[in-house]
Amino acid sequence: MSQKLNGATRLFPIIGDPIKFVKSPQPLTRGFEARGHNALCLPMQVAKDDLDAVMHALTLTGNVDGLLVTMPHKFSAFTYCATSSDTASLLGGVSVMRRNADATWHGDMLDGLAFVKAQIDNGARVKDGRALLLGAGAAGSAIAIALLEAGVG
Repeated sequence: MSQKLNGATRLFPIIGDPIKFVKSPQPLTRGFEARGHNALCLPMQVAKDDLDAVMHALTLTGNVDGLLVTMPHKFSAFTYCATSSDTASLLGGVSVMRRNADATWHGDMLDGLAFVKAQIDNGARVKDGRALLLGAGAAGSAIAIALLEAGVG
């Protein structure tokens, strides 16, 4: 990373357990840098029993502007959101959180939208298509909603 990290660096942690398999921090940080933002996405190993303490600390950390949320925290993290998207509210789960103007958290579930975009970007015909969905956790449920919204029959 060519930019200098300093006190003005904005942080976007990704929290999960296990976290060693995530691949998004590097491309997200490169994307921040390409857009001229002094920001960093960093993986954080957060055990299920430690989520409350970590969320409290991240809420108090003024340069944390957003969070990415992965297993097993997608449903639990929703409870820390003062506001949320319709999809996150329907599912009771989040994959991303951002700061509201009053420093509370806003949650959204983007797993389904990302899945559908990846399918379309790779040549799949989603509209009027068919899908077999195995699994109905946070990500699976979000994918089901996004597929229906994209026109899967």
